[in-house]
Amino acid sequence: MLNSELPARKIRIILTKHCKDRAFERYVTTREISKVINNPVQTISDDERQNYKSYGKSENPPYKDQPYLVAIHDKINTSVKVITVMWTDKGGLKIIGFNKI
Repeated sequence: MLNSELPARKIRIILTKHCKDRAFERYVTTREISKVINNPVQTISDDERQNYKSYGKSENPPYKDQPYLVAIHDKINTSVKVITVMWTDKGGLKIIGFNKI
């Protein structure tokens, strides 16, 4: 079996209290958070804040004009602590710093 054929390992995701509160307020499910962390469209490093930002497009977002879910989290490893999550649009993704839109 080649390395490219090995099954992908899921990342253990830990949600901070702040993240849980924001997810509830913003109608974000743990399934959507998991999808963004495990299979993001793009992940960028924020050296100033010493964290990472990942995003993905939701199939069924609660806000039709904001279909992209952004997760702010710590290092990418076998375990990731998600600090917060938010819905946004293409303009918001550009402001945050994403370029694969």
